[in-house]
Amino acid sequence: MAPLVASVLMELTPEFRIDPAGEGFAANRQTAYEYVLGVLRRAILNGELRSGSRLVQAELAAMLDVSTTPVREALRDLATEGLVQFDPHRGAIVSELSSNDVHDIYDIRRVLEPLAMRQAVPNISDSLIARLRKLHEQMLAEPHSVDWVDRNRVFHMAVYETAASPRLATIIRNLQDASVMYIGASLQHKPGLREEANHGHEEILDALEKRDVEAAVAALEAHLRTSIDAYGPGDDQD
Repeated sequence: MAPLVASVLMELTPEFRIDPAGEGFAANRQTAYEYVLGVLRRAILNGELRSGSRLVQAELAAMLDVSTTPVREALRDLATEGLVQFDPHRGAIVSELSSNDVHDIYDIRRVLEPLAMRQAVPNISDSLIARLRKLHEQMLAEPHSVDWVDRNRVFHMAVYETAASPRLATIIRNLQDASVMYIGASLQHKPGLREEANHGHEEILDALEKRDVEAAVAALEAHLRTSIDAYGPGDDQD
């Protein structure tokens, strides 16, 4: 496992590549926890740490030159996102993708997200449109899949959080978190998927700018179909 994490460290952008024991944390306003979380999250979403890989706290702490406390906290939060699982016998491991799980998640998302979109469109402000447009432009220019995945999640949640139901937005956020690993893997294995997704965001944006509820819902449904179609059939027949 050590060479995998070490290779990710070399690829990290400058704001991540700092000395955990030195002035880097203060200069970058980054804690040891944020540092470890960023390294591990990037490694998992880039496919450097593969499904089923063991994540031993003591080894990671030594490798990243931090105490075990930020490693433990980072693993806990990665488990909340669905990127890590805790096995009673093996400890923390990188979550293994299941076709059935992915399809279940997207079946639920395809019901709840259009509902949230219908609630959100009447509340869309010009300032939110400007924010979404900026995120879209950043995604078009983003060279790193991990950062694209993060901005993609922010893009969608910025819309749903304007819906009338905070509870609905919270449920969708949990489902989006559970989709992160799948999206990262799909971007790695299907060339052109990011371009298709960016096009879907453009269509959603156009509908939102017109405050056209039905067009926004239709664009979102097509966008979600593109995502799940990239994964293939269920029943673990990848």
